[in-house]
This record gives sequence, structure tokens and C-alpha cells, in this order.
Amino acid sequence: IEIFWASGACMAIKAKDFNLVEGFDSDFFAHMEEIDLCWRLKNKGKKIMFCYESKVYHVGGGTLNYNSPKKTYLNYRNNLWMIHKNFKGKTPLWLIIFIRLILDQISGLRFIFEGAPKNILEIQRAHLHYFYQIKKAQKKRENIPKSPLISMKGVLKTLLIWEFFIKKKYFFSEIKKNNG
Repeated sequence: IEIFWASGACMAIKAKDFNLVEGFDSDFFAHMEEIDLCWRLKNKGKKIMFCYESKVYHVGGGTLNYNSPKKTYLNYRNNLWMIHKNFKGKTPLWLIIFIRLILDQISGLRFIFEGAPKNILEIQRAHLHYFYQIKKAQKKRENIPKSPLISMKGVLKTLLIWEFFIKKKYFFSEIKKNNG
């Protein structure tokens, strides 16, 4: 089954394809580097496939604990970098980034309710680092061929945050039923 990205916890890739997109982006360090890699592969017309017969067991949090403020920082920063580098669509990039920044702030409220105020500061730090490094992200963007995101196979054609937080759909199979 064709998907948009494969988890780095269980991914096999041909060396020639890995080298074609210059491998993982070293600026990411950890978190979302495999999504960025797969997006760049998709931009080159490559397919990312899922083998549903396989079973993978992954003990998460090996690099950083789930509640780690550093994990929060890397997730929010790397997501902005990944979008900036790879996104192409009808909506202008600046608007996508603006919406993402607002959603990040809203998600920060969740950290308040969870009693994790350090994570809110890490969201702010991630945003500042993104803007501080925006020229670097833009230079990488210029060197990556891009295809419209919505036209790629495996892309969910709904807002995941809407499905999860508002519609309370916690499993992909519940969302997929209505989204081809």
C-alpha cells in the first residue's frame, strides 16, 4: 500500500534512493527526519510503500523521553523546517507556516493543563530558532524539486487535529474510512 512516509523505527530504503535525496537532513538530529526524507523522495516521484503483513515492535522514547522538553523543541522546530523545505500547494507557504504557528500556540495550552510549563517555553524556542535559521531553510527549499502535496498518494486529505481532538477518532482506520 502506498503511503506518504514510513517510520524511521522500521524503514528499508535502497542506497541509491537514499543518496538521490542526500540522505537524512543533519540539521534535524532526531524527530521527523524520516518524514522529511520520505517527502523529498515523494518530490522526486518515488513511492513509499507499507507492508501490512509485517509486525514491528518499537520501544518509543529511546532517544528522548516522551515528556522531555527537548523532544518538544525538536518536534516543533523540525516540523517547521520540514514544511518550509518541502511544501508546495495552492495555499502560499507563508500562510501554512502562520497557521502552523497558531496551532503550535494552541497546543501549548495543552501543556498547561498537563502541568508541563517547560514544554511551552520549548515551543517558543523552536519558533525563534526557525526564524533565526529561515534563510538556511529557504536555501534548502530552493534546491528541492517539489510536487503539490495534495496530489501525492498517501496524503491524508483532512485535518488530523480536527479528526483527533474534535471528532475523537483515535485510530487511523477510523479516519481512513472517510478519506479514501
